[in-house]
Amino acid sequence: MNEEQKQALLMQLQTTRQELMALLAGCTETMWGTAVYAETSDWTLTDLLRHLTGAESSMTKLMALIRDGGEGVPEDFDLNRWNARVVQKSQEKTVPNLLAEMAHNRASLLSFIESLSDDDWDKKGRHGSGQILSIAQICQLIADHETSHMQDIRAILGEN
Repeated sequence: MNEEQKQALLMQLQTTRQELMALLAGCTETMWGTAVYAETSDWTLTDLLRHLTGAESSMTKLMALIRDGGEGVPEDFDLNRWNARVVQKSQEKTVPNLLAEMAHNRASLLSFIESLSDDDWDKKGRHGSGQILSIAQICQLIADHETSHMQDIRAILGEN
C-alpha cells in the first residue's frame, strides 16, 4: 500500500467513525433496546454496538498475528458463534462503556496502521469469514463493516 492509499484508508476510517458517532449520539434510551435484525436474530442496537466494538479489536489483533507470521484464524473458525459469544460476553457493558472502548479500539487500530512497514500490507492470513485476506484488505473491511452496520442502524431509526 502506498502512502496515498494509506492516507485514503485513514480518511475513510475517520469519516465512517465520525458518521457512526453522530448517528449514535442521536439515539434515545428507548432506541438502544430496539431490535436491529428481528427476522434473523434478537440483537438490539446495543448488541450491535457490542459487536462493532468486539470486531474491530479482534481484527486489529488478527492483523498483528498475520504481520508477525501467523496464519490467521483456524480453518474451523465459526464466525457466527464468535459474534454471538462477543455480544454475550459484553452484556454487562453499558453504552457509555462501549463507546469508550470503541474510541480505545480505534486508537489501537490507528497505532497499528502506523506501525506497519510497506511489506506488511500484503501479508495474508485467514479472516473470520474464511477468506484469505491481506492486512490491507482487512483494514478496508473494518471501514466497510462499520459503514454496513450504519445502514442497518439508519434503517431501524427510519433514516433510510
